[in-house]
Amino acid sequence: MLIKKYTFILASLFFFLFSCATENDNQKIIGQWQGITWDVGGRASGRKAADVVFQFNPDDTYTASFGQQKEEGNFRLKGNKLYTTATGKAEKMVRVTLRSVDTLAMDMNRVGTLEELVLVKQ
Repeated sequence: MLIKKYTFILASLFFFLFSCATENDNQKIIGQWQGITWDVGGRASGRKAADVVFQFNPDDTYTASFGQQKEEGNFRLKGNKLYTTATGKAEKMVRVTLRSVDTLAMDMNRVGTLEELVLVKQ
């Protein structure tokens, strides 16, 4: 009787632990993404969105480039929030929306001005 009780408790504990685990959201954005539009305050920014390239890797690292600017580090996607930590820098967060399997929108707030960068998977 005591063994059945402990078996039930252990089984319940394992069920609880594994049911709380979430899918690794990072897998949703693995690959190379290139910008197609970049709006600031709801209007075209005039920036060359095509010069923006993000590479998200299966080992949770990323590289990003915009013209001559480059950064690399670690990333994590949790729900609709993308957190990036460039090597030696503080963590940043942007809101992301997967519009389809190959279209990603990043919503950013740069000193109170809303920006939207739309990227497509290469």
